Amino acid sequence: MSEAAEIIEGTWAIPVPTPFGGHTNAYLLAEDTGFSLIDTGWGSREGLDALMAGIEQAGFTPDDLNGAAVTHHHYGHAGLLQALNQPNIWCGIHGHELKTLKDIRDGKAPTAGFEVAVPRVPAGTVLLADGARLPLSGRTVRAVWTPGHTFGHTVFVEDHPAGTLLYSGDHVPPEEISPAGRLGLDVSYLSRAVNAYTESLTKLENLPADTLVLPGEGQPFRGLHQRIQQINRARAERTAAVALEAEGAQQNQPPGSFARFAALMDTAAHMHAAGIPVSGLPSWHSR
Repeated sequence: MSEAAEIIEGTWAIPVPTPFGGHTNAYLLAEDTGFSLIDTGWGSREGLDALMAGIEQAGFTPDDLNGAAVTHHHYGHAGLLQALNQPNIWCGIHGHELKTLKDIRDGKAPTAGFEVAVPRVPAGTVLLADGARLPLSGRTVRAVWTPGHTFGHTVFVEDHPAGTLLYSGDHVPPEEISPAGRLGLDVSYLSRAVNAYTESLTKLENLPADTLVLPGEGQPFRGLHQRIQQINRARAERTAAVALEAEGAQQNQPPGSFARFAALMDTAAHMHAAGIPVSGLPSWHSR
């Protein structure tokens, strides 16, 4: 998917490029009047150009934007919030994600040896509690708190006339994207990450079997229940092999690389789950 596409009536997926050669998905939800977004994509000139092109392809202009909700605070999902900020536009994010952003900027976040791109969130942002309904006209979309990838990660479930839609962010990736290396990136709750992720996946098992999953990366897919089972099996295998992974994560990646950070944090999260002590993690600094 290299350009915007209408996935289901009134819902468009807009691929927004990242500096790493791939893209994340912004979703445009047409309303009775105007539209809103779920996730915005990476905050860059190229990203903004791609988002604007997708909005135009869907038949709208930036002036038609009503608001935006983001699944979590990472730059590939919330990076364009500030660029879209205008009077009378609402913005929604989980309260823990907002706190994490503030802590990173203030140098208080216990993360891990990196200078990171930190998205700016507009003043007056709405804090999305578990079960909150998004302020969309003509659509019923609710927030579901799914701690795991980050502590405040939130997915959005829509009761669409064509069936249930799940805007899954980075919580339920498609089969072509491995779940490995996706936990522990929010070090403030590292010791709880694996268990929280498993519990959050369980919450989604109540959704219909034919739910259409609209992920933050990759292609939309069906088969939610089977994908949850695959992820749970992979997580169990990862935890069982965590001691070997802990050694490999430190030896196989160059110092300071994000790949090394992601490997270390994901491994540390599984070490906690396996009852193995974790110590000596570096601190993460941000500009």
